[in-house]
Order: sequence, then structure tokens, then C-alpha cells
Amino acid sequence: MEQRFMISNGGRETPCVVCAPDFGEPQRIVIGVHGIGGSKRDAIQESIAEEMELFNSVSLRFDFPAHGDNDEEILTLQGSVDTLLDVADWAVAHYPDMKDLCIFATGFGAYVTLTALQDLIELPCQVRLVIQTPSLRMDQTVLNMAHVSPVTLEAMELAILPTPRPLGIFYSFYEEVRDNSALASYPIPFLILHGECDDFIPMADILQLRHLNDRARLVVIPGASHQFQEEGAWDMVLDLTRDWFE
Repeated sequence: MEQRFMISNGGRETPCVVCAPDFGEPQRIVIGVHGIGGSKRDAIQESIAEEMELFNSVSLRFDFPAHGDNDEEILTLQGSVDTLLDVADWAVAHYPDMKDLCIFATGFGAYVTLTALQDLIELPCQVRLVIQTPSLRMDQTVLNMAHVSPVTLEAMELAILPTPRPLGIFYSFYEEVRDNSALASYPIPFLILHGECDDFIPMADILQLRHLNDRARLVVIPGASHQFQEEGAWDMVLDLTRDWFE
């Protein structure tokens, strides 16, 4: 059964959806973390939630600031990290018997999750993480999406990305992600999923992340592009994610 609710903390109001399986005692809770311009209702997050419910898991999704139903109009990296931590804290508080807190994060969501990972692993449960096509150099990703240079963005102060909900990118956000590195060593094993034919996130960045984390597992999906729309590609993502969380 799906329930919609708000998490309120520190002046932040985060719209969420939680779904519990219709039978049996759930074994884990899975948080879906969407990409830039996405939402808790995008196809990737809906699909992951449906798959996890089939395997007796609670699924929890939310909207980052300036995304989906979140009324915050300004996107910041710190605000996004704080929002994710609010959601994780809520999950642990409402499902104290869950031993595993699982996270499926894509694109910008993966970048935020890696940035927040040191705080996430201090929660009183085991964190299991799958990151799909992580935007590891978010500063360059933002510039590419806005079709601007750093100098132009600074002069403009604000660029609008043509996402389902038009997303304003301020130069201050670019500075935040420019000065933050997701290409680092992390304290837990995690699964990286990347499309063989992804022309949006460079394979070199993915390989560098794997090189920095010898306990991480990298699976390159044959023939898959950034959206994983090729036949059989998404089924592989679901199978690999389920196996990692189990």
C-alpha cells in the first residue's frame, strides 16, 4: 500500500512516498534516490520500488529540493545531502527492526549519496548501496546540461535546465559541486552499474571510482546507453540490484 507524507526537519519539507509489501514481514527498506531533474515518480524509481516490493521490501522515495513536489526553489548540494539524511533518519526511526538500509541512487542522486556516505554509515544499521550511472564530476555535468561555460554561468548567475520541472542552476551550486569530489575512497563495498554505450557519464570516471574502491563491484551492462532502454538492459539492472540487496 502506498502512503504519501512529508518529512519536516530544520525548515526542510520533503515529500515522500512509502510502499510496504502486501504480505509477510518486510526484510529491508530500500530508499530510491533520483537524478537531477527527476523525481520520486520517475520511471527508474517506480520500477525499483515495484521490484523491491515483490521481494518483501519496503520502498521509500522522495523529492530533492527544487524537484518534483518539493516546494524548495533553490537547489544546493548541502540541502540535497541534508534531505537525504532526513529521509534515512526517518527510515531508521520508523523501521527500527530493519537490519539493512538499502539505497538505489542514480546520476546526481548517486553523487549526493556518496557525498553523504560517511554520515549514512553511522546509522544503527548496515548500509547496502547500488549506484547507477553516477555523475561523478557534477560540475562538468551541470555545464554540459546547461550548455554554458563556467564564465558564462557566472555572468548569467542562473541557467534553466529544460527538465520536467524547469530547474534553475545558480553559479553558487556549480561552485559547490566544483569544490566537492565524489571520486574518492569509501568505507563500504558498493555496486556500480554503468552502460557500455553511455555517452553522458565517461567510462574513465567510472573506472577511476572503481580503482579507488577495491571492495566495490563494477558491472558494465553490455550495449546499454545512459537510459538503459535497450532490450534486456533494465532487467539486468533489476536482477543485479536485487542480488546485491539480498
